[in-house]
Amino acid sequence: MTYRSDHDDRFCVRGCTVKDVHFSSCPSFGDAEGGTCRGCAPRAAADGMLICQSCYRSMRRLIDDAPDLLAHLRSIADPTKARAYDAVSVSSSRPELPAPVAADLLDASNDVAVTLRMWEDRILHPDVDYRRYHLAAGIEGDVAADQARWCADVLLAGLDAIANDKRQAIALGRAVLDRSMTSSPDFWTIADVAAKWSLEDRMRWAEAACPQCDMKAVRVLPPRSRVGITRYLCRECEWEANDQDDDGLWAAVFSSAEAVPLGDGMPHDPRWLTLAAAARLARVTTGTVRRWAEREKVKTDAGRYWQPDVEAVIEERKAGAA
Repeated sequence: MTYRSDHDDRFCVRGCTVKDVHFSSCPSFGDAEGGTCRGCAPRAAADGMLICQSCYRSMRRLIDDAPDLLAHLRSIADPTKARAYDAVSVSSSRPELPAPVAADLLDASNDVAVTLRMWEDRILHPDVDYRRYHLAAGIEGDVAADQARWCADVLLAGLDAIANDKRQAIALGRAVLDRSMTSSPDFWTIADVAAKWSLEDRMRWAEAACPQCDMKAVRVLPPRSRVGITRYLCRECEWEANDQDDDGLWAAVFSSAEAVPLGDGMPHDPRWLTLAAAARLARVTTGTVRRWAEREKVKTDAGRYWQPDVEAVIEERKAGAA
């Protein structure tokens, strides 16, 4: 499809695009197989911001997770009992030498702390010259996490203002959201750290459907501590909420004891197709298949699409073209 916009429209300054939506000049425009372009039309910025809703939600989630990530890294690599190495074998006959710790762990934890403290300083002391902070040598994991939590809370409180400032939104996005193409980057973003040392565990599928796309594709992410929050994230449309939102509404909606743990569902029926497989079968874009589902032409379940329904729509389209 061709993307048109009014001159007053604001788009995500991070360059995000809409999946499966192309300019007419794009080689993938009109390609039923999807082509090589995943989408080139710019994604609209959220209300009152210069970044899209997806970037904003991801930024908030990663910043909120950063103190837990830092504590997790420090628990793996205790700098008071270990020394760093960089893919170099260390050996000695001295039994009192500490075990080596991967330099990536130390670098990543330090970079997360640098990001949080630098941005906390920018918000609280905007007129002070830039200072680069590092973790104190030998700091305990819980102490580092407490310091990081203070910085993260300050940053989260000021995030809306940052998201409406182009220069700061781009800079914070680079430090939080960007992913490196290497396994050992020169500087670890929070997204890099979360990808390599994930905190996610005990995830399960919710029994209730997503309130935005009406598909059963919501993952329930339990809290990581007794005082943490439970998150709900739709894999299909990226809708996201937590158990504190809307006066606890979503906690009630997704608290069903019948929710299915990931990997422990009923035996898979091959007639339930993934979105990509359904699009390939019908020789249409994934967006077209979603619209069929929205119009109730194709049944869906947990993000999958019923093959007999897809085939029925194909036959209907053939008959209409005859």
